[in-house]
Amino acid sequence: MQGKLEPAALVPDKEGGGALRRLARHTSIYSIGSLLVTFASIISFPVFTRIFTVSEYGTMGLVTSTILFLVGVGKLGLQHSVVRFYSEVEAGTRHNTAVQFFSTVLFSMLATGAIVSVLGALLVKLMPTHWWGETQTQHLVVFAAPLILIRVVDSAMYNMLRAQQKSALYSTYFTVRKYLGLALILLVLFFVSRSLEGFFAASIVSEGLAVFVIITYYWRQHVFDVRKISKPLLFSMLMYGLPLFASELSGLLLNIGGRYIINYRLGPEPLGSFSAAYNFSDYLQGILTASFAQAIIPIYFRLWEQKGPEKTAAFLQDSLRYYMAISIPIVAGIGAVGPELVRLLASAKYNVSAPLITFVTAGMLISGGTPLFSAGVYIKKQTKIVMYSVLAAAVCNIALTIALTQGYGIEGAAVATLVSLTLYAASTAYFGRRTVQVRMPWRDLASFSALSLLMYGVITRIELPSLALRISAQIACGAVLYVGLLLLIDRPMRGLAQKGLSHLRRS
Repeated sequence: MQGKLEPAALVPDKEGGGALRRLARHTSIYSIGSLLVTFASIISFPVFTRIFTVSEYGTMGLVTSTILFLVGVGKLGLQHSVVRFYSEVEAGTRHNTAVQFFSTVLFSMLATGAIVSVLGALLVKLMPTHWWGETQTQHLVVFAAPLILIRVVDSAMYNMLRAQQKSALYSTYFTVRKYLGLALILLVLFFVSRSLEGFFAASIVSEGLAVFVIITYYWRQHVFDVRKISKPLLFSMLMYGLPLFASELSGLLLNIGGRYIINYRLGPEPLGSFSAAYNFSDYLQGILTASFAQAIIPIYFRLWEQKGPEKTAAFLQDSLRYYMAISIPIVAGIGAVGPELVRLLASAKYNVSAPLITFVTAGMLISGGTPLFSAGVYIKKQTKIVMYSVLAAAVCNIALTIALTQGYGIEGAAVATLVSLTLYAASTAYFGRRTVQVRMPWRDLASFSALSLLMYGVITRIELPSLALRISAQIACGAVLYVGLLLLIDRPMRGLAQKGLSHLRRS
């Protein structure tokens, strides 16, 4: 693959119909991987909530959030540039070879990750201990600092897979990495050290090995050469990515900033309860929104470059219906079974977490549509708009969390999360429509909502003596009922399903 790109996928001329089918295919592949990864997380969720105390679980969440923030610093927004600039290199509109592209991405992110790992650990070590609430948190952040470098480089590698739309390989990599990592973590916790140090040590080893494997995969294709680093390309990628870097840090504050406030004002035990609710919601939304974003962004970049605004807009409009038809019933289903499911998985000591699930999941699914709503912003490389939008939402989240936790505790923090994530999605949609207008299909919104409410009403009436059996029956019944009614009354969805079945039969 010396300087040679894979051929671009052909996009049929039927108003983006081929692109929509490709979106469904890639989303399905990503979703299978996400489903398997989420299943592993659901397996580990009750294990970790039982091995660790509520306070320790809160500390683990705070350390993980801090590492996540520092990883965002280490990436400098370059991971966003990978997908956007690869589409230009692939289409021939940018005069760089594949080797220049891949080498610039890997070695630049390797350097930034190493610098931030060292400086981040030093900075945390020098901070006053009372800022963290306890000595252990500060110690664990320093201890886990190698994860910063590992995850920055990992981000470079898996975004290469995304850019090339290698969805099957991407999903395989993430799935194998997750299960092998989980196996090593459990091995350490049960047989070596049942402590947070053991958890993070196992994470460092497993994730480090995974990154080594994916680098080796690309290295054998001869796409890395330190002498081929392109400074003009790196500069262009930084100019595109730096506003997104600022928006990513703001987004991290939006998602995790409330945890620092909860820890400082309420302590590690309420933080543990909030973290359990947030993590559980994150596992669920990852199946849909992460897979959706991974699939849709490269497709509409390619559509815009090859077919222009009209077919890109038609594709995005169809994709919005597709997203709404799936996300709305998920919120309704979580409202019905989420609280009892958390109690079943995390044990009774997390009862206080149960009411938060619906608020947090709804906010995550609303913001999960942002890659679609803000397509025009990304296409025109107006990344400062994303930065301002997410920064405003982050400030809103922090302000509301401070205000609402005073009287309502962690329930107030959950409401703050929902409001701020909704604000972010609405803001990016407003500015994105200047380039590509995606209209809200109000009739479809009403239709999908009515079906979801009907599903909610039916499954909440299911009563069985066993909690596990009842939840299983509710999920199965809700899925069958909603999908059956949707295919019955919605012709476009029925047509998409028929095409999907035909494709499966042919394959």
